[in-house]
Amino acid sequence: MRRLEYFPVQLFAVIMGFSGLTIVFAKAYHFLNFPYYLYLLFLAIDVALFFVIFSAYILKWIKYPEAVQKEFSHPIKSSFGAAISISFLLISIAMSDFAPPVAITFWFVGALLHLFFTYKVIKFWIEHDKLDVKHINPAWFIPIVGNVLVPVVGVDVCDEVLNHFYFSIGIFFWIVLFTIVMYRMIFHLPLGKRLIPTFFILIAPPAVGFISYFRITFGLIDFFSLFLYLIALFIFVLLLIMFKNFLKLQFFISWWAYTFPLAAMTIATILIDSVYHKWYIKWFALIMIALTTLVVAYVSYKTYLAIKNKKICVPEEE
Repeated sequence: MRRLEYFPVQLFAVIMGFSGLTIVFAKAYHFLNFPYYLYLLFLAIDVALFFVIFSAYILKWIKYPEAVQKEFSHPIKSSFGAAISISFLLISIAMSDFAPPVAITFWFVGALLHLFFTYKVIKFWIEHDKLDVKHINPAWFIPIVGNVLVPVVGVDVCDEVLNHFYFSIGIFFWIVLFTIVMYRMIFHLPLGKRLIPTFFILIAPPAVGFISYFRITFGLIDFFSLFLYLIALFIFVLLLIMFKNFLKLQFFISWWAYTFPLAAMTIATILIDSVYHKWYIKWFALIMIALTTLVVAYVSYKTYLAIKNKKICVPEEE
């Protein structure tokens, strides 16, 4: 039971990865004639993982509140706290095809909680006196840019002004944070090995931004939406070119940073195909579905081995 104290908040990235994959197969069912049972299978796994991880973290908060406080005041780990609210939002998107009333409930919790995390993190960044350039990493996108997820279900739930509010926050701070992260990458020491997988998070803001804009505008493809998609595509290709940086990395929980951004890129590509119906876009969408599924499966296997060998829920090196 003592291991519960070291249950990392980063494990909510597992829910993000599986939710992303579930939504991929939901869209593949609607637009590419994939079997419905594949969506249901991944939805069942996704929901089960959510309740296991969320329940474990609530128990940790009850039994070891000081450990939770330490994570939420950490210059790097604090960014992953918002993965909790993002998990609610992603479950709401994943559930929207199967159980809309349940999806709306998760959306309300996720939207309110994420706005709380947004203000909390920005306040932390402004007031904290121990932040350093070395603490800047792509995980900083999680608490702020996660706001862009809110309109995906929000267009069916609330007033358009509220959806534009969340969307605007996410897109504005994506630009601000991208500039800061690129400055850190170019002019300072490279990221530590644990954080190298978080490079993939760079794909997520423009890809999710495209998906959200697609929903807000009810399927419109215009210059701005293509701008978002093509920026995501550019970063994806850049990371493929940099593949040697990822090949020999030791497994860390941060490997889950590969999964949701790939899923977001895949969903965006499926939506692009639903409008243009070009053969090469369809093939790219199918390749992305296969790649995302394989990456989630492999990272899940490596996580299983880490749990089996008791390498998770142990004290971490700072």
